[in-house]
Amino acid sequence: MSNNKRAAVIGIGGIGKWHGQMMRDTKRIDVVAACDANPAMEAVAEEQFPGAVFYTDFETMLAKEPLDLVAVVTPHNLHAPIAIAALEAGTNVIVEKPMATSYADCVAMMAAAERGGRFLTVFHNRRLDGWYLSAKRVIDDGLLGNLFEINIGINFRPGPNTWRGWKATNGGLMFDWGAHLVDYALHFADSPVRGVSGYFYRNPALDSGLNEDHGSIRIFFENGAIANVTNYGTNRAEVRRYHLIGDRGSLVDDWNWGESDSMTVYTALSGGQPVTMTVPYAKTLPQKYYDNIAAALYGEEPVMVSAASSARIIDIFCTAERSHAQGGAVLPMEGIGVKA
Repeated sequence: MSNNKRAAVIGIGGIGKWHGQMMRDTKRIDVVAACDANPAMEAVAEEQFPGAVFYTDFETMLAKEPLDLVAVVTPHNLHAPIAIAALEAGTNVIVEKPMATSYADCVAMMAAAERGGRFLTVFHNRRLDGWYLSAKRVIDDGLLGNLFEINIGINFRPGPNTWRGWKATNGGLMFDWGAHLVDYALHFADSPVRGVSGYFYRNPALDSGLNEDHGSIRIFFENGAIANVTNYGTNRAEVRRYHLIGDRGSLVDDWNWGESDSMTVYTALSGGQPVTMTVPYAKTLPQKYYDNIAAALYGEEPVMVSAASSARIIDIFCTAERSHAQGGAVLPMEGIGVKA
């Protein structure tokens, strides 16, 4: 009989299969149950997770299975109720990003984790992206000097044929890839947030229940830096992933969806001579996230992604939406703006 920790995946129609595989690849976690509201996914569960018991109702699964860990990989609006139920059932929880679709839900989730003495974390696996790790190293090494402007963008817009295209289930345009982009910005700035403004556009000719067509958020940090994070839903031009500006140098990452393997840094030597550097992307290490989860389950180290840092992203989204409703005013966040 295995002494490994017992885990379940809720939502296996998409990336849930990947979560389960990474759990198993730790060699310390067994996937003993899988849950999906679609009964047709039982065949997928049998193929992907041999020996795992399949459920179509997560409450039944939580009542029957003694579990150490649950991964919630569902539409975004279901993250909070399922996570809270799992935490109250006594298991540790991972939710896919974004953490939830409202900051109030994030607070309720963190309270449930505290009451139950279990960890709650969010799958911000993009903190292990090679391009992010390289850019962070450039900042930390001082090649940009004092970083004062952060520009991050993406062309991304889920269609109406998927739940990701609808605001009620997705949370809004920014609640998908935008969660990663804001997370990048928060770590680059490494400062508490002073205020947030937002601008969103929705084509009035389209169904009002769809996500916005464009979202732009400006984050003001206490150290004086600003971040401009934009999700271009209708832009047809190429977008730079990063354009970071400091008082010593700048960093440009012309992403273009995987066609690049390096970024460019424009800086200066100690004597003031200008230098242009090509910085290769570091290696992306996705399995490191679940290796950390396994270690946390055994009490060896804390989770690398805190619930508070993940909730701060949702706080920013919700504040940006309130700002848009007030004409783009810079507003304080609901929470304390804790550093990530």
